[in-house]
Amino acid sequence: MNLESALSNTALYILLFLIVAIAISYLVYFFRKDKEEFTGIQRLTLTTVRFLYTFLIVFLIISPVIELIKKRIEKPILILGIDNSESMENDTTYRSALISLNENVISEAGDKFDIDYYTFGNTVTPKGTLTFSEKISNYSNFFNELEKRYFNLNIGAIIMAGDGIYNEGKNPVQEAPALMSPIYTIGIGDTLTDSDQAIINLNHNPNVFMGNTFPLEIEALFKKVDAPSTQLSVYIENSLIYSEKIDIPQPDYYYKKTLRLNAEEPGLQTVNVLLTPLPNESNTANNRAGFSIEVHENKYEVLVLTQSPHPDIGAISETLKQQANFKITNSDISTFDDTLSNFDIVVLNQLPSLNIQENKHFLSLKENTTLPVLVITGPQTSISAFNNLNLGLKMAPSEITEESSPYFNAGFSLFSLPQNINSVAPYYPPLLTWYTQYEYSGEFAELAFQKINGIEMDYPLILTGEVDQRKTAVITGEGIWRWKLHEYQNTGKHQTFNQLFVSLFNYLCLKKEREQFKLEYPKIAPETSPYKIKAQVFNEIYEPVTTTEVKLILTDSTGAELNYIFDSDNISYNLNMGYLTPGKYSFIASTTLGEKTFKQSGNFNIQEINVEQNNLKADFMLLKNISEQTGGKFFYPSQIDDLINKIAKNKGIEIKIHNEKNISEIIDWKWYLFIVIFLLSLEWFLRKFWGSY
Repeated sequence: MNLESALSNTALYILLFLIVAIAISYLVYFFRKDKEEFTGIQRLTLTTVRFLYTFLIVFLIISPVIELIKKRIEKPILILGIDNSESMENDTTYRSALISLNENVISEAGDKFDIDYYTFGNTVTPKGTLTFSEKISNYSNFFNELEKRYFNLNIGAIIMAGDGIYNEGKNPVQEAPALMSPIYTIGIGDTLTDSDQAIINLNHNPNVFMGNTFPLEIEALFKKVDAPSTQLSVYIENSLIYSEKIDIPQPDYYYKKTLRLNAEEPGLQTVNVLLTPLPNESNTANNRAGFSIEVHENKYEVLVLTQSPHPDIGAISETLKQQANFKITNSDISTFDDTLSNFDIVVLNQLPSLNIQENKHFLSLKENTTLPVLVITGPQTSISAFNNLNLGLKMAPSEITEESSPYFNAGFSLFSLPQNINSVAPYYPPLLTWYTQYEYSGEFAELAFQKINGIEMDYPLILTGEVDQRKTAVITGEGIWRWKLHEYQNTGKHQTFNQLFVSLFNYLCLKKEREQFKLEYPKIAPETSPYKIKAQVFNEIYEPVTTTEVKLILTDSTGAELNYIFDSDNISYNLNMGYLTPGKYSFIASTTLGEKTFKQSGNFNIQEINVEQNNLKADFMLLKNISEQTGGKFFYPSQIDDLINKIAKNKGIEIKIHNEKNISEIIDWKWYLFIVIFLLSLEWFLRKFWGSY
């Protein structure tokens, strides 16, 4: 403890205060006082009391502070983490040892360590219950959570029990060293590979249109299989739609195939892919995989306006006519007499043109600011008249044309580009574009840029976006029909061209409804994440309202109902239903605003996740690498006692002692004031008691 003051020469001031206190006490009780008033002992007692509180009062003049140094002992922390995923359930030999592992660690090392216990899988849970039921193994998430929770704390060691199988997150070998602590691993499971067949991946589009076909890519893996063949079956709902005998030419074999399936029923549909179990196959859970798709039954009305027939329009129309959800109307703009609002999208081919710069339909398009539009510009396009359409893109006046090849934007995210677009793009010949400057708003996203004479420019070739509530796309060149022709000449099909323009038109035609009661929710969600729904309520002028109550009735596939009430914030309503079991669900949401009652119904699918069953071969090498990288050691389950003893006797794990400095002003001490008041009161009491005044 140190005494300090805001003034220099503290000792001199203290000496001065002592002299002052002695002088005052002497003058009161010894100088010119009646010797008979108090006895010698009484006078000495009163003088001492007066001296003490006088000194304590004048001592505050120097603003004294006390510096206290306190020692804090921090025991090392021993963290125990156990993999709680489904793959751990297959080894039941040491289950009881794992369940009691935390108690054993506490009894053996609790005196030296502060012990914290976690389970991990899809999530990290403090003091979790071992159920071995989590659908995901994410080791890196466990390490990252520890890094956040124990930053700058004394972590002595980490014990991690698992099978080394991770199917989500980063490589744990790279993430573990960031903890700066030794990690001792316990390997659980079987490192031997049994005969097994597994569906390892299904690639598909979650949204399709009724009457169309959609691709399904199936990947399967066979390990140590001695059977000559197996049977592959694909079901939509409960109907078998595809079956094939798969020959297995060798024990370890990789199989991949792409099917084209028909979407025949609207709504959410469940697709299941099955492999018939083989004799003596120990793990059949990974023989099955499934997913959900949403089949839309919308039919989009497409109006194509042109001033004369053009092969670009023929190429696009032929592509869209192959899709059941598009109806194409081609018309010469000079003879078209229908209303634009009767259509879902308008395509302008090189319109406004040099010959047709004013037309009632151009005016109608400008007034209908929510009607989607696709404009194909070219040498016949009037740049000034095009700019007057106010579509968000303006071109500088020009009389020069240029040939521009496409290079596609890898960062484009409004919809998925064909996977092989970059391999097919070199076959696409250049378009004839205006050589000019382009100015457009930030709502546009560039789907493709222009490449002029082999130089990649930042001029847009195809761009699209939602500008002022209107979905707009512009192709800034003529000649896309050659893309389709050259793709067929080089690959024997039009698949990439067709997929590109079908996706573009689907994006443009998909409408966003503006309603007073609006719900946002995923139609298809995994069982590994909490299911959430967002709701918004608007008044008559579309201002958000959050003062009303929003209710929801959820019905599962068995007909059971659950009632929910949304939580509100300043803008919207939110509902977290937690983790739902796989299956189909329907709901009715409702709210009342004034005298109006609004209702919205919908349905969604929760998909089962079986990635834990795809690979049951324990990876002890990964666990050993984690221990080696962090200064720990790998142990087998039978060596748990040795592990605990090794950590308990590790001399490198030490108690940390921290000196904590605490500075406080004496004038803030309540007991200091109480002492002064007590001494003043004592003097007054003694004087009265001994007969003075």
